[in-house]
Amino acid sequence: MNDIDSDSGQALEPSPDNPSAVPPAIPAKPSVLRARLAKILASSGVRAAEDDGVPSHFGFGVDRIDAALRGNAGVDGLPRAALHELHAASKDDRTSTAAMALLLAQRCRNLDQEERPILWISESGEARRQGRLYPPGLAELGIDPDSILHVDAPDAIAALRAAADGVQSSAMAAVIIELAGKKPRGLDLTATRRLSLSAQKSGTLSLILRSGSDPDNPLPTAAFSRWSVAAAPSLALEANAPGHPAFDINLLRHRSGLYGLSARLEWNRDDQVFREQPSEQNTPDTGAVPALAAVRTDHQDTRAA
Repeated sequence: MNDIDSDSGQALEPSPDNPSAVPPAIPAKPSVLRARLAKILASSGVRAAEDDGVPSHFGFGVDRIDAALRGNAGVDGLPRAALHELHAASKDDRTSTAAMALLLAQRCRNLDQEERPILWISESGEARRQGRLYPPGLAELGIDPDSILHVDAPDAIAALRAAADGVQSSAMAAVIIELAGKKPRGLDLTATRRLSLSAQKSGTLSLILRSGSDPDNPLPTAAFSRWSVAAAPSLALEANAPGHPAFDINLLRHRSGLYGLSARLEWNRDDQVFREQPSEQNTPDTGAVPALAAVRTDHQDTRAA
């Protein structure tokens, strides 16, 4: 059987004098190599970097973590034009996970010169039970409440449909969809595959926020990465002032096969960056819960702008 050169489309026939001889390989043109690379990146869920002046990846701002997340694209951090999934480690960690989703979206938004908004989509019933985004709390995190567009969906299926529409639009810096329960209706490989493909085309960061799920046995999705997030005690500042919001993160899945990455991070609102909390210090429990004020349950009718 003759070998087929996929670039030329012609059969490579053996030499009559030496039938076993294989003709020397013809160097591929740079344009062909770029096309191959784009195809490989697309199949792995990574959008090829475009000459639009905006980085294709974003990170936590912690060199150790961002370098460890380097995947098939050979770039530090996580792909911006992709779908990522955040799980609350327990039901008490919902607020911390919501804050982490917002802060990652903010990190991505900071790369954008157009200052596009963040679209937050939640189920109205769950929002009434668990609380809504609280503008003063968002401001405490360094997030402008006016940069958040909040959509109340009647159920999970409607929320997924709204997310699909939002992700298709390049007018959004990020789309966050909040889904509660172990098996939200409509959340499957097909729905998340659509979100992932739309994110690659539009360049819009897409985040699925899961609360009440089982991080150790999650539903299969097409997310590029999956994380578990939990609240962590913060380190007190000078004069025993409350410390920065702190989070324990654990990488559960990565398209490049990475797993097991974990860290305790602090959020610095002034610098808009995460920092790894020193592990050698004895972290006092100040009673602070990361970004608790970002979600309020006692003001159920309060909505972000």
